[in-house]
Amino acid sequence: MSADVVTEQRSSAGRTFAGVLSSVQLLLVLAYGYGAVAYLTTDALYFPEQSPPGWSWPAVLVTALGLPVGVICLVLAWWASRSPEVRSAPRVRALLLATSIATGVMVLVMATPPGWELFDWYVS
Repeated sequence: MSADVVTEQRSSAGRTFAGVLSSVQLLLVLAYGYGAVAYLTTDALYFPEQSPPGWSWPAVLVTALGLPVGVICLVLAWWASRSPEVRSAPRVRALLLATSIATGVMVLVMATPPGWELFDWYVS
């Protein structure tokens, strides 16, 4: 294999990793947002904590596991954004930056009292 082919494969792998990571971050943020909207629009009396309805399972999973997964995604995004392959692809870099900002906001909300209340409502 020539050096150009190896470089192209490595560059493609870096961009693919950043794209997959952006997709994971977007899914986390959308599921958490879905859970927040569901929490704000549902009467707590009709939502027994012992058996959440089927529509809430994405929100339950993200609320329960979203903080550590979000922090891991942010660390991986920082690492991926420093690679020359991602820096050379402006669209991938912009997508990674946008989803990382959204994930950062989600992590910050999870660490506030309203985030704790949402966690208690879904997970406790």
